Amino acid sequence: MSQRLEGRAGRWVAGAALVLGLLLVVVAPILRLWVAPLLAQSPQVPGGDGQTTFTSTGTVTTLFDLDNAEQAVTGESIPVTHTVTTRGDAAAAQQAAAEGLNVAVADSVDRVVTDDGRLISELPYRLAADRRSQALADCCGARVGGIEIAMAGAGNPLRLPWFTPERSYPYFDTALLAPVEMAYIGSERLGDVEAMKFQQTTGPTAVGTVPVPGRLVGSEQTTATLVRTHAVNRTLWVDPTTGIILRSAEKVRETLREDSGPDVVTLLSMSLASTPEQEAAQLAQARAEGQQVLWARTYGPALSLGIGLALVVGGLVAIAVRIRAQRAEEDFPDEFASFDDLKEALD
Repeated sequence: MSQRLEGRAGRWVAGAALVLGLLLVVVAPILRLWVAPLLAQSPQVPGGDGQTTFTSTGTVTTLFDLDNAEQAVTGESIPVTHTVTTRGDAAAAQQAAAEGLNVAVADSVDRVVTDDGRLISELPYRLAADRRSQALADCCGARVGGIEIAMAGAGNPLRLPWFTPERSYPYFDTALLAPVEMAYIGSERLGDVEAMKFQQTTGPTAVGTVPVPGRLVGSEQTTATLVRTHAVNRTLWVDPTTGIILRSAEKVRETLREDSGPDVVTLLSMSLASTPEQEAAQLAQARAEGQQVLWARTYGPALSLGIGLALVVGGLVAIAVRIRAQRAEEDFPDEFASFDDLKEALD
């Protein structure tokens, strides 16, 4: 009787292992192909409380005072702080969702101030970006400096796509008001993340015109109009899972020139880099947003597939062993043959 119960228990364990193993094998691709993409999207509002600030510090070596037509800074380095403060608009994002758009809507202010309080630049802008691909959309009142700009399809300057590809990226430059190539240049270890590095190198590009005192260009007129150019060399270190910008460094140069002529004056020469504290905060944000997605896309499927295959193999082996044991029992019964049995077998 006990042997029969043990046999039933063994069959049940082997069958259960086989079924559970098959289920886990099926779960692995479901986690990777269905669950992970659902989780891989930026929040409707950033930072949990709806606001984030990205801080960089650096120096200005050239700063021209247009009002007085004279250099305000030259031949020395003046410390500056660059902040991009972003506040999410949850109501606008929810309204867009009702219209079939899965976007995050955010208002940002890009501000550069010297340590002694002089405002160098300030630019407000409003962006709507797809929560997965981070492609910008022309909706929800998106604008730069109060002006509506066609930006649909360009890349979000606040973060790159989830599972950022190792290729060039159409980064939207809020100073140039156009997407520019952000080229993939390799990787670098930041903390516990193998960050992806992207670089944008843009030569002097016209960004508008500026009225200046006529004497600045040797004119007897009270004012003259010059073309303002903007050039930037920008490097971004990006978390490959979430697309969050972990570190940034940039050099900016702005000049005034006559139409297609040489530069008349250098307005601004500035170098910036994100602070170590900012980098640590970005790494923490990337871990917080990416943990569930990494489990669903990488760790979970690997564990599910590994354990599932082990259970399937174990279940099949157990079943095979039991079948072989049953055949052996049939060929060689446990009870000893009697004399009459042997005699009957020999006759």
